[in-house]
Amino acid sequence: MFIKTRVLNPYEKYILEVNGRIKMDTLDQTHCFTIDKGYTGEKYFYEKIKECSGGIKIWDFRLKMNGEAQYDFIIIHDQHIIHFDIKYYEGNYHFHQSNFISENNYVITDPINQLVKADMKLNQFVQKLGLSYKVLSYVVFVGQQFSVSGFNGDNRILFDKDIDRIVASLNKNETSDEETRIGQLFLQYHYDKGIYQRIHYYPFEEIQEGIKCPSCNQLLPKLSHRKTHVTCSCGYKITKKDLVKNAFEVIQLLKNAAVTVDDVVRYTGIGKTLIREVLSENFEKTGMNKNRKYHPKEKLFIKEVSENEYEVDMVINDS
Repeated sequence: MFIKTRVLNPYEKYILEVNGRIKMDTLDQTHCFTIDKGYTGEKYFYEKIKECSGGIKIWDFRLKMNGEAQYDFIIIHDQHIIHFDIKYYEGNYHFHQSNFISENNYVITDPINQLVKADMKLNQFVQKLGLSYKVLSYVVFVGQQFSVSGFNGDNRILFDKDIDRIVASLNKNETSDEETRIGQLFLQYHYDKGIYQRIHYYPFEEIQEGIKCPSCNQLLPKLSHRKTHVTCSCGYKITKKDLVKNAFEVIQLLKNAAVTVDDVVRYTGIGKTLIREVLSENFEKTGMNKNRKYHPKEKLFIKEVSENEYEVDMVINDS
């Protein structure tokens, strides 16, 4: 059971949405490539293990303890705390002096060294929680188009073919109440205040219009008035009403401002009557007639958590 999944931060959401719609600057292109590959690999692993009956699972755990540490997946299972660091690469690599080097000389620098550092900090955290569970850490290279030569093996490094073994292991036992309690304890120390890149908003009027398919990430076809659904070439299907709601979220993100009916028309091809109906039902409205705009509904006020409440060098009460 997953008790937490990854939530993209505002910069990640924006940069992935704007990708392919406009020419980005070099810094954004670099960040976008890294974010896209990382999220693709993590989502692939998530889809593989999400139905497993055993283990309490956390996707994206951030720990603030003598600095910050980030863990792609934490699984609490069978008296173990298991950390999986997911890496998504494609192509042919060879192993040389602890590094994985591609045919184009791209270097994956000593992933074991990075894993050891994260493992040490996780062990310290588990000890502070007073748990007797054993910590295990692995790097998992996902993606069937990744191959390595010259690698003699290391039990801390796994590949796509090993995921079936992970799934089988997680399906051996059901989740226990103790594992659930420990998972919830972990979440109390998840640090979600990390620093992310400042967003450079590109001119909204210059961004390519349309809604991306959640399945294949290609732009969906514009909808004719007679159809009730829009269907992507990959087979993904969505209703008009859901498409309008998706369009609002996308446009508001790209525009960084209120959304108009005309905005949604341009991005979807849906008629104005249905768009007004859906926007009025789901979002806040300001202005009248041609000046009418839509905003996200106000959220309930949530108390901010102070920085030192995340620190783990305090006395932790495990009762």
